[in-house]
Amino acid sequence: MLERWIVKHWIALSAGCLLMAAAVRMAYAAIGGEWAIIPIVFLIEWFIKARRREARRKCRNTRA
Repeated sequence: MLERWIVKHWIALSAGCLLMAAAVRMAYAAIGGEWAIIPIVFLIEWFIKARRREARRKCRNTRA
């Protein structure tokens, strides 16, 4: 189960880990801010998928 989840979200996980590495270096500026990066990346992924679904739905509705 966990393996399927990782495979499904590997882009978001990879981007989150890379951003986390950069954020840890700047952690002194915003304490705890580095932990918000991974959820933010998942939020961005969800937003992109939602927009794609919406575009597909509109495309299906315009077909005759």
